[in-house]
Amino acid sequence: MSIELLTIVIIISFVGLLMAGLPMAFAAGGLATIVTLFMWGPSFFPLILMRVFEQMGSYTFVAAPMFIFMASVLERIGVAEELFEGLYTWLGSLRGGLAIATVVACAIIAAMVGIIGAGIVLMGLVALPQMLKRGYDKNLSTGTIVAAGSLGVLIPPSILFIVYSMVAGVSVGRLFAGALVPGLLLALLYILYIIVRCYLNPNMGPTALSSGEPRPSMKQKIALLKVLIAPIFLVIAVMGSIFFGIATPTEAAGVGSFGALIVALIRRKLDFKMLKESALQTVRVSAMIMWIIFGATALIAVYTRAGGARFLEGLINSIPLGEWGIFISLQVLFFVMGFFLDWIGILMLTGPLLIPVIVKLGFDPLWFGVVFAVNMQMAYLTPPFGPALFYLKGVAPPNIKITDLYRAAIPFVALQILGLILIILFPQLVLWLPSVLFP
Repeated sequence: MSIELLTIVIIISFVGLLMAGLPMAFAAGGLATIVTLFMWGPSFFPLILMRVFEQMGSYTFVAAPMFIFMASVLERIGVAEELFEGLYTWLGSLRGGLAIATVVACAIIAAMVGIIGAGIVLMGLVALPQMLKRGYDKNLSTGTIVAAGSLGVLIPPSILFIVYSMVAGVSVGRLFAGALVPGLLLALLYILYIIVRCYLNPNMGPTALSSGEPRPSMKQKIALLKVLIAPIFLVIAVMGSIFFGIATPTEAAGVGSFGALIVALIRRKLDFKMLKESALQTVRVSAMIMWIIFGATALIAVYTRAGGARFLEGLINSIPLGEWGIFISLQVLFFVMGFFLDWIGILMLTGPLLIPVIVKLGFDPLWFGVVFAVNMQMAYLTPPFGPALFYLKGVAPPNIKITDLYRAAIPFVALQILGLILIILFPQLVLWLPSVLFP
């Protein structure tokens, strides 16, 4: 079978299996098995397994379960709730202050845990009822939570960059440093959007004072700053140890997990039930990630063995669009794939094939990885897959429908596109901090 025909067969079969409802990991792994038996027979299976175990045995990936465990512990000890309340005390007197506090809280949570589910669910339980109670616009409230909660894809220590490091061979520490400024840039764009919308239409985000709440005294505000102690401690413990060369990202993940347990102990919430629930959640999420890596790696190994990498490189080089035309086309491809797949599936299916091509075209793989992450953040807000939308729907009041969340996400997706354009036009937004911290 020619490589052209094999490519068409694999794409059609893979899409068909996904549309039939088969999980991506098993669709990719099963398709890899069938193609191997058809093309070379069972004698090729050991080579596939060697490729898979090479990925599974990566020392860098050890950081992922520990960051997930840290997020699980923090989710259960109430750090996010106290953080939000403290921020609202400071920002509540502003129009849209509750929404601004949500963005800041989500950014800090993202810097602590590196995954998005925790921020969206916690803010959906804590911030959304408060905003709706105070008369905030429903679309602004829900859109803020899904967009700000998705910052965990981008703001380090994002799990995405750990997996991207395995695929692209780029330092995790440099990826974390490169993503910090773009992550804060997107958070700033969200805040500016909220301020502008609420000042143009004050009814969209009334102040705390307009709802009859007393203005908190400066003494009360200063007293509530204590809620920042635990988040700052964990961010410094994790990111500070990486950026200042004290620990590798994998070691820093261990430091963060230990730090989360220390915070739980201080708050007297460290018990067997909490540890058991956190450990089980860590196993479930880690197993899901590893199964997707297993299936996607097997399929890419088979396709590469059949000459797919050479075919794809030749195909891309033959497209008369130039380097930037190809780059923009890939971003559009990732955006469209994000409608149907999550980031880990897109990365594992396309990364091994496309990243070498991107490097040959002259683009920095570190910068490309951060651009990819911003693109994947949009995937969390775009239907029909849109995991951030379904996370919030699971905890939102019954009167908020999934179609309401689709509409609410539109302006924030536009802001993400603006952020993506700025990062593409000004690569130093990504490359400056790594050049300073890792000269």
